[in-house]
Amino acid sequence: MWNIIQTKSDAEPWWFLEGWEEDILQQWTFSDKEDAFHFFKQKIVEMVDLYPYVKVKRGTQIAFWDEKELLFCDSCDDDLQLYHGFLIFYDNEPYISNSMTSADKVFFEQLIPEK
Repeated sequence: MWNIIQTKSDAEPWWFLEGWEEDILQQWTFSDKEDAFHFFKQKIVEMVDLYPYVKVKRGTQIAFWDEKELLFCDSCDDDLQLYHGFLIFYDNEPYISNSMTSADKVFFEQLIPEK
């Protein structure tokens, strides 16, 4: 089973800090790998057009942000960067580069165009 997760948080999506599940905005489930990959690619293409900054970790954990989009942290009395994250999971585990086939690595490496 494939899951694509969209997050919105003051932490990049690869941290998986305690309570990170509370930052999930949307989640989609697919039984077919090709359908999951196609949908993930569509979402990433949409986000690349919306946000000036992007960072990828472990091949599939992607954060998008705009330096102007901040949120206020009451406990630290400061503005924090807001990140929009996308993750892909396979069988409830993050699907990351060290567990991918060579073809999958190529697919994910080509998702983010050079700016």
